[in-house]
Order: sequence, then C-alpha cells, then structure tokens
Amino acid sequence: MTEEIALSNLNVSEYEKKPLKELTLKDKDKKLEVFGWVLSSRQVGKKGVFIDLYAHFKTIKCVYFPETETAQTISPWSSITVYGEVKENFTEDKFDFEFNVKKLKIHSIAPSFPINKDTQAFQKLELGHLYMRMPERMLFLRARSYLMQCFREFFFKEDCIEISPPTFVGTQVEGGSTLFKLDYFGKDAFLTQSSQLYLESVVPVCMKAFCMVNSYRAEKSHTTRHLTEYLHVEAELADIKFENLLCFIENMVHFVSTKFYEKFSEEIKEIYGEDFQFVKFDKPFKRLEYKDAIEFLKSTGYTKETGIPFELGDDIPDAAEVYICEKYGNNTPVFLTNFLTCHKPFYMKFSEDPKYTESVDLLWPYLGEVVGGSMRKESKEELVEALKAEGLNLEDYTFYLDLAEYGAHSKGGFGLGFERLLMGLMRYKNVNAACLYPRFVTRCNP
Repeated sequence: MTEEIALSNLNVSEYEKKPLKELTLKDKDKKLEVFGWVLSSRQVGKKGVFIDLYAHFKTIKCVYFPETETAQTISPWSSITVYGEVKENFTEDKFDFEFNVKKLKIHSIAPSFPINKDTQAFQKLELGHLYMRMPERMLFLRARSYLMQCFREFFFKEDCIEISPPTFVGTQVEGGSTLFKLDYFGKDAFLTQSSQLYLESVVPVCMKAFCMVNSYRAEKSHTTRHLTEYLHVEAELADIKFENLLCFIENMVHFVSTKFYEKFSEEIKEIYGEDFQFVKFDKPFKRLEYKDAIEFLKSTGYTKETGIPFELGDDIPDAAEVYICEKYGNNTPVFLTNFLTCHKPFYMKFSEDPKYTESVDLLWPYLGEVVGGSMRKESKEELVEALKAEGLNLEDYTFYLDLAEYGAHSKGGFGLGFERLLMGLMRYKNVNAACLYPRFVTRCNP
C-alpha cells in the first residue's frame, strides 16, 4: 500500500521525472520527481527531516519541512519518491546540492536493517542479498564490473576474438579428481575446468582468442583463496614463443591493474582508509625458474610446514609463493617458470630439457598464483603419448588430436582466476569477498 506525506494541494503533474543519478546543480529550481531508497534520515529542528536518498551508486541530500505536520524519520532501505527542487547547498558537507522536498510518497517501509559494521563474516554470507547494500559491497559491484570491462578492452585492443565455449564437457583438461561429474542424458559429462581446448580449436582461424566464462573445481579446499566456481579469464595465441606469452600476460595484468587503480583508488581509500596498501606492479615483472625457486627457498631457510627443506620435485605451496613474492620480488608480481613435466598436464610443451616444461605461474603479492599458462605441445605423437601416460581415453580427445594433424603450429595460452586478481587488487582477506555469491565446499546458496 502506498502512503503519502504531502501538501494536499500539490499538483505533481508539474514535476518532471528524472533519474537520481542525473541530478546536478544545473537542475536548480526545476520541479522534479525523483525515486530512490533511503540510506538514512534524521530530524532537523522541530518539524523537519534530512534524508540521504540513494539510487544507482549516487546519494543526494533531501530536506523536507512539511507545512502542516512534523516529518518523521524513515527507516533505511525504505523506497520513496520525492517531489521538489534542486537548491544550492550552503552546509559544509559532501553534497554539491540539496533537494528541497515539497511532497514525499512512501512506497514501502523497510524493517530494521539486519547488517552493520559489526556483523560477522558468516552472517554476511547468509545475508548476502542484503549485505550488497553496504558501502564496501556497492564498491565491489562496480569494481568487479569495471575489471571485467578492462580485460575485454585489453583483449580487443590486442585484436583477440571472444568466444563462448560450452560448460558441459565430455573431456578433462586438468586432473580427473577435480571434476564435477553429472548425468547428461544417460552419458557421463562434467562441468568444465577450463575452456583451453576449445580456444585452441579457433586460433588457426583467428590467431588470438579469449573467453571469460565460469570454470568449476571439485577440490575440497578449505582456504581463503579457493572457490568451486569462479570466473576464468583464458586466452590462446598462435605463432608465438614462450617469451611472447610471458610478455602478453605481463602487459595484460599491468594494463587492467593500472586502469583499475586509476578509477577506484580514491574510493578504496575512502572506504578502507588512507593507509590502504596498494599493490605495486611495475614492469618488467621479475622471473624465477622453478628449480631456482627451490634453491632460493633452501638458501633463505624457508622450509615446509614440517620443518624439512624444499627439494627438487616438491610442489611450491601457497605460503611459499607469497614468500617468494615478498623476498625475491620485493612484494611485486613474480613469474615462476619452467615447472617439472611430472607436475603439469599432458598438453604442456617440453623445455629444451624434457624434464621441464615451458610453463608459467604469475605470483601476486600477499596472495600467490593468479595466472597459470604454458606453451602447448604441437606434435600429435607427443600428445598421444602424454594422454596414454595419464590414462586418458584417446577417443575423447579426437577433436584435439585433429588440431595437431591439420596445421600444427607454435601456440600458447593461459588462464587467470578473476576473483583472485580482484582479491589481490582490493586486498580482500578472503576470495569470497570478490564474488557476488561465492561457491565453496560448504556453500551453494542463495
């Protein structure tokens, strides 16, 4: 039911409807109708009320002094329409103007809002649909959207084609233990781990291709940086060498990160404080081969959790990646390259020494890996041998093996975890904060 607090003789037909986000001081003295949600309201004097009215990431100050009754404060996130005029703001505050309300129409009165600055993280997850209205989540929505825009801007600038690959797949790209298996009309299918193979299929036509679609990992990881569903930014490039691949990744990450901070640095400081530590990512990024990284960890005394020194053949865990960025990279991004063949998937190209691959992880300060990539095997014989070694069914990869038979060429590509990079740029403590509604081992709602 609509309730009105108004002057009975006001003719609302004289008022022009205008979106709140478009209001400026140039609208001074115009009769306007504006819709929005109440962020806060407070009494002023004996009869008046100030209302902070919000819509489309903008807030205006409304001033309402009814002639015949005392105005009442309105609960946050009530929806209202105000009729009035833009006036100069002579108060020393953040607003460029104020809106002098003549009539106020209430569409819906909201109950007490259940979230405040002291709300715990698990409660924010439970109330994610309402938590979206807090200042840090308002910033998140714009930040995530803009970072996606920056990636597309870079790829199109580099003359890449965007594709929309399937997410129901019949083959695996990474390890089988991380696949979500499902029944696809009586046959086994999986949710995609990566769109790499589909991207590789189009590069003989377009040379450079990318996609930004969700990928899924069934790893039962309970960490602050793992998700079961995430936005995967992937690209494949034809006729390149390993050095070209590293430069492409470096230029991409530097481009999107620079534009991101240029747009949001002031808002980030406004919400998270002037002492917010922005990540440094000057080019060129430092580089470190896997075998040298193992030696670096040993020489600096950094050990496994058990206290045992790292040895060649060991995986480098998240905490060690952060350590490498801190000590070797001086808290800047580091390319970790040339991993052991036994650690990597079947499609990765050998280095000159076949014990190693032309592969790369980009490590991000305070976080760890955000990008993984490699050059791809070109020889059908090598691919067949690698598939057999991993116990994979050759028939499932017929289309991929065809690519090596019809015009094999030098190619490479990568995948970037979008939420991880956003987490790194915003210095979120948990990757959940980089998602609209995060999906992890214990959560699949709302």
